[in-house]
Amino acid sequence: MRSIALAAALTLLLAAAAEAQTGGKAQPAAKPDPTERLILTPPAGWQAGGTSSSQTNLTNHLFPAGQTAENWTEMLSIQILADPRADPRDHIQRIVEASRTNCDAAGPSPVTEGLANGYPVATVTVTCTKGRQSGMGGLVAVKAIRGGAALYVIERVWRGPPFERNEVVPVPTNTLHEWSAFLRAVSVCDAADPARHPCPK
Repeated sequence: MRSIALAAALTLLLAAAAEAQTGGKAQPAAKPDPTERLILTPPAGWQAGGTSSSQTNLTNHLFPAGQTAENWTEMLSIQILADPRADPRDHIQRIVEASRTNCDAAGPSPVTEGLANGYPVATVTVTCTKGRQSGMGGLVAVKAIRGGAALYVIERVWRGPPFERNEVVPVPTNTLHEWSAFLRAVSVCDAADPARHPCPK
């Protein structure tokens, strides 16, 4: 799952979104922008474990070797929303609200906002002591980037035994450090705008 593959997926997604918004009539002003790319290197050994899509949404799930969509403790979710109105903080807030609804106790960190490679970014980490449906504890770290063509949402997720509200999430410290380094490295670039959004060489 390299940036070039995601750029191709984004091109198809934007084309479908443009067609849906114009009632199936193509308009020159709504051409997709294949020069914008999500820069992301999956963790070593992780493999694709499922894709879902609609006219304006594409989601890929990746898992460590030996784990699947049915049996996993860690997951990487990559979501592309071809919505020109999507806002990083609003999307993050919806994740926080969903955790409060679906968990016995949810502990979101403060939402952090800023710029990454010239694009607006929002991040948050949310703990879930026990999922009301799964019965499992969870932790998710989210980074949402508002590109020129789409909103890109990256989630690193852990699930395991439930824990108490006053307990530390049972995730190894080195795993948390790896998550942090991984999410910091995720960015969006635009080959057609190297002054504001340079791509790696």
